[in-house]
Amino acid sequence: MRIQLGKVVSMIDAVITWVDGADPAHRARRDRFADGSVHADAKSQTRFFSSGEVRFAVLSLLHFCPFVRHIHVVTDEQYPDILRSVLEDQEKVRIVDHRDVFGEHADLLPVFSSRSIETMIHRIPGLAEHFLYLNDDIFVGRPMRPEDYFDGDVPILRAALRRFPNPMLQWLKSRLRRDRPGYAAAQRDAARLTGRTDTYLLAEHQPHPMRRSTLATYYAGDPAPIRAQAGHRFRSAAQVSPIGLSNHLEMAAGARMEPPHDVGYVRPGRPTGASLVEMMDRLNDNAFASFCVQSFDQMSDTDRAVILEGLKQRYG
Repeated sequence: MRIQLGKVVSMIDAVITWVDGADPAHRARRDRFADGSVHADAKSQTRFFSSGEVRFAVLSLLHFCPFVRHIHVVTDEQYPDILRSVLEDQEKVRIVDHRDVFGEHADLLPVFSSRSIETMIHRIPGLAEHFLYLNDDIFVGRPMRPEDYFDGDVPILRAALRRFPNPMLQWLKSRLRRDRPGYAAAQRDAARLTGRTDTYLLAEHQPHPMRRSTLATYYAGDPAPIRAQAGHRFRSAAQVSPIGLSNHLEMAAGARMEPPHDVGYVRPGRPTGASLVEMMDRLNDNAFASFCVQSFDQMSDTDRAVILEGLKQRYG
């Protein structure tokens, strides 16, 4: 579908990364490479666990972002059976394998780091210049418009501007955490690659508007940097956040910045009980522009039931 974005005619796609960590073949590949050099957090089962969230992620885009042309679900030699009925009914949903994305760099596979995969998503065959990127546990919460994500043809950066921590304090934390590949640290490191030394953008767990050409241009010419970034099999503190890198490159080019807006976030133990019921009711009342359910597998049976019922009510 072609839409008018300000003065620029463009198309918007969506990209979702998904894996079924319970698949014996996938687990065997992970076990083969998960030696002692891999941080425990990077190879934790919860990073690869699938509870069917991808179905709600796809449905949320179909329901609330009708302007999206294609939804590319990026997988690792797998097929999401839970999407079978959606795939049979919706031509706009496409399954894309890692090999198709990595292309001439397929010798780096298999990789199990989301940062390695995100580094390559701009290489999806046929991907539109403008796209939304989501993990499979992130859902669009209410009806959205292209202009909620793009200002003309430029992504709107919905993130908080943070100061870099004290270098000594940061060093001590890295020692105590034994180089844990942290979420904020990867965005700080991405900011440094673009020359920032005082403040950086911290984006939340939400759909990220991106331009295919931004990372393509950054990595053009010399293949060494993209191979170094995408060659880590498991998430590593040596990797930057590709989303953070894209955001900071766009910021350097003058992209509009806004604070995060109506982001719903649920993780094990937060919230719980009556507060969790209220949170799911708010989702169904259009309170959230986006909604993230993290580590669904680590929640109590009661909390999982509340969340699942709320998601079913919202997305069917």
